[in-house]
Amino acid sequence: MPIVPSQAGYPVNRRTNCPHIQDHVSPDWAKVTVDVSKPCTVCNDASENWRCLECQGVFCSRYIKGHAAEHNQGTSHPISVSFSDLSTWCYACDDYVTDPLLKPIEAALHLSKFGTIPPDSGDIEIASEENSTAGGEGTSGSASKA
Repeated sequence: MPIVPSQAGYPVNRRTNCPHIQDHVSPDWAKVTVDVSKPCTVCNDASENWRCLECQGVFCSRYIKGHAAEHNQGTSHPISVSFSDLSTWCYACDDYVTDPLLKPIEAALHLSKFGTIPPDSGDIEIASEENSTAGGEGTSGSASKA
């Protein structure tokens, strides 16, 4: 089946100078376990969700009911990460973003989604599942090396 131009993907160039990451990403990410199957906290949809990197809330995408964007509008929490493709979006920059501070987050998401740590993760520490709270989300008492 040929690819229709409107359905073709395109490469995303992630912004490397987002000024919002430093102030709006929770510093405790190395202690947080992630469950990429967790549903939206508003509508309970689990098909395409984003996690706020400031308050850790999980909300559905603009292609479902738009609760992630509504959360940003109501709280001014600008940075969210997609459970679908593990990309990070800044609502304030209106762009995909990347930063070394996001590496532990990306590793935790990759572990939850694929069961492995990505090969380029180096010596990143992430929380182990046995230290998480009910539901696979929460702050652990101690982080384990992945």
